[in-house]
Amino acid sequence: MERTHATQQDEALRRVRNDCPIRDALRTMAHGLKNERPVAEFTPADRLTLAREHADGDHDREHALLMRMPHITWGATRGEYGLILDRASWGA
Repeated sequence: MERTHATQQDEALRRVRNDCPIRDALRTMAHGLKNERPVAEFTPADRLTLAREHADGDHDREHALLMRMPHITWGATRGEYGLILDRASWGA
C-alpha cells in the first residue's frame, strides 16, 4: 500500500481552499470597503446590497455570501466592516 506524502495532501487542500469563489468574493468586498470611503457608515441594508451585487444574480451564491457575512448590531464604518469581512473570508 502506497501512502501519499503529507505535504501533497496539504498542497491539495491549499489549492481547494484558494479556489473558493465565496472566499474570493468576500475578499473583494473587504478590499472595496477598506479602500472606498472607509469612514462612511455601513448599515445592515448595505450588507444585503453588497451580497446581492457580488452574487451576480445567483440566489444560492447570494445566500452563501450572506451566511458568511456577519450581522452588525452597532454603528460600523465601511472600513471596519471590511476588516470583519477579511477575517470572515479565512473561514470560508
